[in-house]
Amino acid sequence: MDCSRLEYIKNVNNDSDWAYESHPIGAYFPLNFKENKDGGVDNHALNLPKGSLIILSQKRPGYERSLTHVVELVNEGSEDKPQWETGTWGIFRWVKVHWIADFKDVSRIPVDQKEMIVNWGWFDTKAKLLSSPKLMEQWGSIDKLRAHLGQVFN
Repeated sequence: MDCSRLEYIKNVNNDSDWAYESHPIGAYFPLNFKENKDGGVDNHALNLPKGSLIILSQKRPGYERSLTHVVELVNEGSEDKPQWETGTWGIFRWVKVHWIADFKDVSRIPVDQKEMIVNWGWFDTKAKLLSSPKLMEQWGSIDKLRAHLGQVFN
């Protein structure tokens, strides 16, 4: 997988199962963003650039936080916004799956902290830049991080 367009990592939560598990490589689905009291999630989701790749990191009960998907934003935010609904999970962006973990063998699913080599807070569902200062403290450059992730996802 070409990781040169990896730009973001996003927190995904599901209280009982792996989120988006049933979407194979090449499938399209609406990636949800949870609205919070502080707002700003709609503007954030709207402005994520079409074509960017996002790693989905999720914590299933009983497991460590894991890297489960790489998805591509397939529309401009303005194309998705007319389909949004009011409510907690009404904000979404259409994505296409480029990589998905092997959910049949959870021991092979990459562990977030082991692969990213950083412990960071997961407090909302906004997509965070991979070039964030916290990650760059560890990796030095986005190219080094992308090269490492290319090995993880291939």
